[in-house]
This record gives sequence, structure tokens and C-alpha cells, in this order.
Amino acid sequence: MSRDWTQEELQNASKAMKEAGHLGYEEFCEQLNKTIFTGLCKDADNNLIRISGPYNCKEELEEQLQEHFSLLKVITVLSEEDIAFIKENLK
Repeated sequence: MSRDWTQEELQNASKAMKEAGHLGYEEFCEQLNKTIFTGLCKDADNNLIRISGPYNCKEELEEQLQEHFSLLKVITVLSEEDIAFIKENLK
């Protein structure tokens, strides 16, 4: 069942969610606009590593990989749409 929330109710609920360690309303809305990107990388032992998450663009994930996983060699970063296209055309 849904209902319309007043701005005050929405702000109070958002604040409670943040205090509980979750995304607030504004952050939640921002996440909805992001696309899932997958970075395919290799480690020093040549193992394939796959890292996925919601980002605004491919470059944002590439930057995160370089900053936090500098020991990995980034092969490529693909969106969900890229991966679906590849899978469809491999059939």
C-alpha cells in the first residue's frame, strides 16, 4: 500500500534511515540513477578478478580501481548493457 508523504515525514524517515546506517532518501534517489559497471582485472598471479557496483560512468569505476586496487591490472570496464550485448551476440 502506498501513500503520499509530507516533506516533513520524508525528512524524518530519511534521517532515521541514515542514523541506522542506511542510505537516506536523497542518497537512495542518487543510486537509482547509476548504472552497474563491472571491472575485469588481473592480479599478480594472473587470476581474473571481477568487481561490480553502481557508478555514474565507467571512468568513476576505473578511478576507484586505480585508487583502491592499484595492484590489479584493469583489462576493461563494462556496463550491464555492454555485457548483455556481448552475451546476446555470442549465441
